[in-house]
Amino acid sequence: MMLQLLRSKDTKPYSIRATRREFLKQLGGFFALGILPFRTERRVILRPPGATRDFLQRCIRCGKCIEACPYDSIRALDITAGASIYTPYIDPLETPCYLCLQRGPDGIDRPISKYLRCGDACPTGALKRIRNTRKVLEHLPDELKIGVSKIDRRLCLSWQYDSCGECYYNCPLKDKALRDRPPNEIIKVGTGVRPYVDPDYCTGCGMCNYVCPVKERIARSYMDRSIKLTYFEERYAAMVRNVIGSAGGRVRLPAIKVERIV
Repeated sequence: MMLQLLRSKDTKPYSIRATRREFLKQLGGFFALGILPFRTERRVILRPPGATRDFLQRCIRCGKCIEACPYDSIRALDITAGASIYTPYIDPLETPCYLCLQRGPDGIDRPISKYLRCGDACPTGALKRIRNTRKVLEHLPDELKIGVSKIDRRLCLSWQYDSCGECYYNCPLKDKALRDRPPNEIIKVGTGVRPYVDPDYCTGCGMCNYVCPVKERIARSYMDRSIKLTYFEERYAAMVRNVIGSAGGRVRLPAIKVERIV
């Protein structure tokens, strides 16, 4: 069935223009209630790739995986984590897992090591040793994945405005984990990227989460002038504010998030 990418005639079409007054008026009701239309979810702890089911029993908090990570993607939980204190985790909004890949000038990602370095450095097997090839990474069993990404089409600029596509173009397993079209759905001819996550191939590296422009920071910048947006953020700012306002209620940001596999 043909996807309806625009609203019905009974509602106003989306606009990519938003004045400061309109945006503040739209959020006024939320401020009156003492809340904003964003919600902070309970902290989801994402472990490095290769974390076993008995990870907490095996991990000795040695920090070797943190030292081995070439991109400083892995950090240690602080005292607020309780029994999990000092265990390694990844926060895609801060630094995603680059899967020990490096993008060359030709745009192709290539491995920088034979194995993912965190698992190779782990002395107890809490993180399994994973061979660093695209074929292996595409077929990781669920227990070795970091998580799986999920897209909220209401907030996705590609789905709402035929713009962006940052998640698709930056995915290290592009056309497998993240595709430019969902299967079995008819998309209008000539439209741009309509990102779709294939859970069978997604490793949960968080690259899509990291580059997605639909973030709370951009929405808050309209009210807080101390927040200085980058050129990249300015490109999408008006659309980001509009999709957040149009979604209604309290939304989870960004538009694509990594969820832990249970």
